Amino acid sequence: MAEVGLTATSSAIPHSSPKIWLLTNDAVGLRNQAIGLAEHIGWPFELKLVNLTKPWRWLPGHWLPRAHTKLTPESSPLQAPWPDMIISCGRLGAAAALGVKRATGGQVFTVHIQNPQMPHHLVDLIAPPRHDGLSGPNVINTRGALHHVTPEKIARAIAEQTSQHPDLPRIKQNQRVIGVLIGGSNATAILTPDKSRQLIALLITAASAQNAHLWITASRRTGNENIAAMRDAISGSSHWFWDNTGENPYHAILGMADYLIVTGDSVSMVSEAASTGKPVYTLDFDGYSGRLNDFHRSLREEGVTRPFQGELAVWAYEPVNDTPQIATLIRERFHHHQGHV
Repeated sequence: MAEVGLTATSSAIPHSSPKIWLLTNDAVGLRNQAIGLAEHIGWPFELKLVNLTKPWRWLPGHWLPRAHTKLTPESSPLQAPWPDMIISCGRLGAAAALGVKRATGGQVFTVHIQNPQMPHHLVDLIAPPRHDGLSGPNVINTRGALHHVTPEKIARAIAEQTSQHPDLPRIKQNQRVIGVLIGGSNATAILTPDKSRQLIALLITAASAQNAHLWITASRRTGNENIAAMRDAISGSSHWFWDNTGENPYHAILGMADYLIVTGDSVSMVSEAASTGKPVYTLDFDGYSGRLNDFHRSLREEGVTRPFQGELAVWAYEPVNDTPQIATLIRERFHHHQGHV
């Protein structure tokens, strides 16, 4: 992963390769989508975290001719030398990207992940999930969220976790492993300590009935109170719960689990789980927005995911991973753009 202000490079990348800026805020889900796409494109990139000052952050991004100059002091500075390409994610990232594009006279090639919330023609290529409902000649819909999960990262994570927890291979040899990815509250779904305890109790009961072992990881959005409730609920059992302390076993869980259970609040986590081709169950703790319901309905109709009801089964589906294809298309569109500016 590229750190803020640092360039991600490789000895295999020629110095003449195009330079990419990633513009987004500090939300992990947005950052991971932009980073994953840039890694698949394979050119040097810099992650720049941006936010707009008041009142500019409340206005539509295309209303601001110089949005990239209206950044908060904590934001990464956006100034020449300009990049060849910008990948933005999130409404404020799109606004800042448009400001840079205008400053360069349209020379920089802009890509936006999700809905840019501005007229589509102002962005060179838009890659939103299909449940956003966008269409147009420069719109390429994806089945789920773009992400940064790769077999190489999973293999490294498994090696790291195995070295830290030598008993993991023995557990996996003797029992099936249920990987559990827990998100947290969003605009329409609220996770509380009571709901957290109920989720853990349901998971422990299901694991016992299946003679399976739980490997659970919480996210930054889970919240300290909910993490504490989950930690208390699982104490005294042999299951493994990661509570945001130490190295996150997220990628290792994706690789080592036989089944994956994901709270349905996060399109990114469900998409990452579904990229493995393993059985993926969604676990609901509250209601969701219309767009999120559309996302879940499509994957269930396609046989990718199933709602978790306490039983475990094995099924096959086409893994959800549009990131490599979108990266290839972006390289093609970028070279076409360079030939016309």
